Amino acid sequence: MKTCPVCDTDFPDQHNTCPTDGAVLIVSHELQAGALVRGKYRIVSKLGQGGMGVVYLAEHILLGGNVALKFLAGDLGKDPKFIKRFRMEARAAHQLRHPNIVEVTDLDQSEDGSLFIAMEYVAGKSLREAMDEERSGFGVSRALEMARGIVSGLAAAHAHGTVHRDVKPENVLLAHTADGRELPKVLDFGIAAMAESAIESNMTRGLLLTPGYAAPEQWMEMPAAEMDGRTDLYAMGCVFFEMLTGRTPFHSHNMESCRRQHMEETPPLPSEFRAELANWTGLDGLVMRLLAKNRDDRPQDAEVLSQLDSMQIATGQEWQKTVAVEAWQRPQTISEKSQGWQPVVPVPTAQPVMQPVSQPVFQPVSQPVIQAQKPASQKVSGLVWGALAVVVVMAVAAGFAAVHYFAPKSHSEQTQAQATQPVVIPPRQAGSYTYTDPNPATAQQKPSPGSLASGANIKPTVLQTPVVLPPAAKPPAQQPSVAEIEQQAVSLFNQKRFSEANPLLDKACTGGSGEACKDLGNMYHDGSGVGKDGLRAASFYSKSCSTSPPKGCTNLGVMYHKGDGVAQNDVRAGDLYSRACDAGDGIGCANLGNSYWNGSGVAHDDTRAAALYSRACDIGNAAGCSSLGLCYGTGRGVGKDLADAKKYFTKGCGLGNTWGCDRLKEMK
Repeated sequence: MKTCPVCDTDFPDQHNTCPTDGAVLIVSHELQAGALVRGKYRIVSKLGQGGMGVVYLAEHILLGGNVALKFLAGDLGKDPKFIKRFRMEARAAHQLRHPNIVEVTDLDQSEDGSLFIAMEYVAGKSLREAMDEERSGFGVSRALEMARGIVSGLAAAHAHGTVHRDVKPENVLLAHTADGRELPKVLDFGIAAMAESAIESNMTRGLLLTPGYAAPEQWMEMPAAEMDGRTDLYAMGCVFFEMLTGRTPFHSHNMESCRRQHMEETPPLPSEFRAELANWTGLDGLVMRLLAKNRDDRPQDAEVLSQLDSMQIATGQEWQKTVAVEAWQRPQTISEKSQGWQPVVPVPTAQPVMQPVSQPVFQPVSQPVIQAQKPASQKVSGLVWGALAVVVVMAVAAGFAAVHYFAPKSHSEQTQAQATQPVVIPPRQAGSYTYTDPNPATAQQKPSPGSLASGANIKPTVLQTPVVLPPAAKPPAQQPSVAEIEQQAVSLFNQKRFSEANPLLDKACTGGSGEACKDLGNMYHDGSGVGKDGLRAASFYSKSCSTSPPKGCTNLGVMYHKGDGVAQNDVRAGDLYSRACDAGDGIGCANLGNSYWNGSGVAHDDTRAAALYSRACDIGNAAGCSSLGLCYGTGRGVGKDLADAKKYFTKGCGLGNTWGCDRLKEMK
């Protein structure tokens, strides 16, 4: 039997090349049950076969337990270039340790020179098999959980600089946790690169991709070195679409049509095939962003995880009963069994409080009306009245001009204008303007009776008085930056002035402040100044985790660990603790150490627990130091050493951990 390394199609032995891809077919040699490999693996059964070779279930004779052995096909083991590439990719895959990744445990060559990889054995079906059982798509909650797990695994790989390049349902296996929940695990990191090397070794040409899930840049034959995690996220968008609808975004009957669709056509919305999906806020939008043609338009791993978390929170589905726990506290560590949950209260720092800028308020001013009076006993000739009428018309025009002239100027210009510009004040007529004169005695001078009787030239009363207008509006004050708003909001929060802090925190959080989002999460978690709401708390923590990892990730991890406002999920908690620890958060490292110590959401590993406690202690986390003292005192994860145990109990006690103080007293 021969197999094509590109399309995984089997052919009879008399065929030499694949008629579809032109690749040279590879001969596969099967092992029988009971056969020994390198003196440590006993073959149990054949699990499957693909273009890169055969996979067997085997028993590890020395350590016990089952592993999956993937043998790479035939002559590849004789090519020095391929062997070098194989070792490089296998070593990179071996470095990946995450609950949502199938772990590579060994790489070697069998007695006949065949290359093989030993992997964690997952006793469950593939995602493809599960999807074949649900032809119309998964329930939305299940699809979200699956997507969250797969993206978590991909994010961990991307953080190590590893890109899968062949994400598809066949490369996701479904394990089960102790409580029966599905745990997706991504398979075959590095295999795509090995397959590419195999094609180069056989001097064949063709696209190395899975048509239904390949990103546009793969169709354009972008060099592997230029690809990054966004290529995997496009494929994840296709998988997510299929989990939701039971079909992939694009359908075609030939490679050229498939290429054109992925590169040029806009995919349909998932809700077009399943109307209920439109009720899930942001679901269509997230899928479409993952399927963006330009990889610059696709979200990053952390943003995808944040949106998946928020989407679950936004559904209004029932959650487990909320447990009242301080938001900045951590779960009980192994070194604090007798103490329960201990608060880790951040030390408040003195920060200037920004006072809101007082804006001028303009109100109408009540002003006296000044009227030019005429004597009641005097008769005025028609000529005079005509002259006065002309003057009145001119004065009204001058008034309008003055108003236009004085309308709004800067404060300095207005002050200068008021000091120098005279205006003619006419007698007040119906509908005339109201004005104020600072010198009313002068303004009410009357014309001489004699001058009126004799028909002398009549001059209007001229006042060297400006029109008094309301103060000109000041230029709007410069808006404070997000950093300044955050500073003021956090200061108010630390002073427990929650009602004042709330709107500022919300504004800063919207502007991208992870610290503000975290504090908002604390407020909703504890009901401080707002109604207690575990769902909103988790949403803000998730947003904080995607922008400022340490505190938001840890707090959200605590909620998942306790089932506090969200569905209990130790695997998710461990992933969040890991992200916090990677960013330098001591509590995250200590909590992740607890997970490995207890085997909660991750495989039990005392050595890793001790290493994480050590890192937490180095960062300055008191519980981490005390937990490390416990490791040395019991010899778990490290060699037993009472002197070191005492040393770390002392350090934990000095940093404020009461459990460490109690253990120190016992040692004396």
